[in-house]
Amino acid sequence: NVTFQWSTGETTQVIDVSEAGEYTVTVTNTNGCSATRTFLVDQIDLPRIDSIKSYGPSIVISTTNDGDFEYSLDGISFQSSPVFEAVAGGFYTIYVQDNTDCGVVTADFYHLVIQKFFTPNGDSFNDFFEPDGLEVFNDVNISIFDRYGKLLKFGNLNSASWDGSFLGNQMPEDDYWYLIEADSTQFKGHFSLKR
Repeated sequence: NVTFQWSTGETTQVIDVSEAGEYTVTVTNTNGCSATRTFLVDQIDLPRIDSIKSYGPSIVISTTNDGDFEYSLDGISFQSSPVFEAVAGGFYTIYVQDNTDCGVVTADFYHLVIQKFFTPNGDSFNDFFEPDGLEVFNDVNISIFDRYGKLLKFGNLNSASWDGSFLGNQMPEDDYWYLIEADSTQFKGHFSLKR
């Protein structure tokens, strides 16, 4: 047996609002006693994913809007940082949500791990330039060039690694360029050969 008077003019117990702002409700009982509460409604926007990029084995997510966002690669375990480190190459669904759990946005992402350098010195550690994550593609071509544009290696999914040689000769320490065509996606960049 109480009445409700909202600052919006409505008189129901529950109202829906479509704008952020300050709202007041006065609740009055049959004896004429009343209490008033004022509260602030904040608008919580869903995150808008701007870009997802691979930096070596890390995945970095950026949004076009600000918020208290959480990030996940599996939709279960969320973290506050938009950077995931030491992630194996492959196909991922990226999840971003506001920490109030008011909604989640997703984006599919091919994470291709391309090392920044390799050391073909025969120590069995990092001896090959081997992009990780190509197995999720059906059709892969990889080309490796020297700084002058000379093609040193052309391969497919079955021969996507490079040992740092050309026609049996070891190539010198330098920067080299790659072009990977994987299905309809192209990946371009450079890496260093260190001896």
